[in-house]
Amino acid sequence: MAMKYCTECGKRISDQAAACPGCGHPNKSLSKNINRLYNGDKSIAVYLVLCWFLGIVGAHRYYAGKTGSAITMTILTITIIGILITSIWTLVDLIVGFCNISTPEKIFKK
Repeated sequence: MAMKYCTECGKRISDQAAACPGCGHPNKSLSKNINRLYNGDKSIAVYLVLCWFLGIVGAHRYYAGKTGSAITMTILTITIIGILITSIWTLVDLIVGFCNISTPEKIFKK
């Protein structure tokens, strides 16, 4: 953890602080890092709900922008053996979605 000076009042603050404790001025370097993490317009919550209710047909993958694998899931679901495969695939996607809830950029295609 590094220390830096507040650009507003000049007090020493942590570079991890959201705002200066002395004057309340926001830490601009921290806000730039947070905004850089994920700028997408898609919600991980919607992804997980689609995966839970319509995952067997690949709806969550359509939402994530992964149309190739979504089409594969839809076609596999039509066949009898494919339902078992897509059920396991959906369960894996659900677990991966919950594990990456704080890092949605790993799920959504750019």
